[in-house]
Amino acid sequence: MDEYDRLRRISSHNAFVRNRNTRSRLDRLQELQGALKARDHVTAAELAEELRVSVRTINRDLEVLRAGGVPIDADRGRGGGLRLQREWALGRLHLSAAEAVDLLLSMAIAEAIESPLLLGQLARIKRKIVASFAESGQQKVRVLRKRILIGKPASPRVAATFQRPPRAQLAGIGEAFFEQRCVSIQYVDERGNTTSRDVEPQFLYLSFPLWYLLAWDRLRNAIRYFRVDRIRSANMLETTFRLADPSPYLEQAERGIAHL
Repeated sequence: MDEYDRLRRISSHNAFVRNRNTRSRLDRLQELQGALKARDHVTAAELAEELRVSVRTINRDLEVLRAGGVPIDADRGRGGGLRLQREWALGRLHLSAAEAVDLLLSMAIAEAIESPLLLGQLARIKRKIVASFAESGQQKVRVLRKRILIGKPASPRVAATFQRPPRAQLAGIGEAFFEQRCVSIQYVDERGNTTSRDVEPQFLYLSFPLWYLLAWDRLRNAIRYFRVDRIRSANMLETTFRLADPSPYLEQAERGIAHL
């Protein structure tokens, strides 16, 4: 590699790092505004702990926001702290792709259970989010509702075995579900045995409070269902899949779940 190529690569790497750091700071500034808006008063130390940065970084970010016209007041004395003026609003909300997927999944669940309290503005919100996706993503949004299935509540005996898993363990399932990508999971069955599976996450099935992943197991070449709270890790793969007819998946899942 000659000196020119070496310097060019160094320059490209430095530009990448600068862009990544800029995006990270913009995300943090938006989180900071949201944290301020959510409280009447909050201290810089509390903000630093919530955003996992130093108090010095928080103070610098506050100055950036103030310079940009965000009205942040500081009240001294007992019970005081930082606050936003009440009439100030956050304005346009910027979502990452992962955040948009999580929100769309939540909305699809609300639609599937026909929640009377959450459907008032749902269609309008959904249209705005869908419009932010490319055409390929918009088609996935349109079929998302049909891939979330609602069944009977779990029996008291089964519900008592539910344990909420750490969120980090399930990172990747929502995105793989939305993107129609295969996912590699580590799964613990009812006997405590751990197995590795490469599956197509075709459908999600709610037997409250338990969620089941209805999937095609590529290693066993068969339909399988997995309790989501027993999935110990999930890594999205590059392989995509086509959506299947839900009937055999639903039939097998409900037949098996009924005997638990």
